[in-house]
Amino acid sequence: MGEFHWRDGWYFSRNEDGSVRVQQRSPGLSDTTITIPAPEWASIVCSVSKDGETGERWNAAQDFHGRPPS
Repeated sequence: MGEFHWRDGWYFSRNEDGSVRVQQRSPGLSDTTITIPAPEWASIVCSVSKDGETGERWNAAQDFHGRPPS
C-alpha cells in the first residue's frame, strides 16, 4: 500500500485490515506512529465532513474505504 504525504513529515497509509496508520517523521527526532481502527477512521471522516456523521453516512464511509471482514 502506498503512503500519502501531507506535509511536515506527516504520512497516512491504509493497512490491509482497513485501519489507517498515521506517522510523523522528523529528521533527527524519534518518529511517532499511531493506528486508527477502520470503524473509527470512518467516524473521523464523517465527523469532519460538511454534513457530519449519521449511521447511514458512517456505513457508507466504511463501504467506500473497504469495510474489513467481520
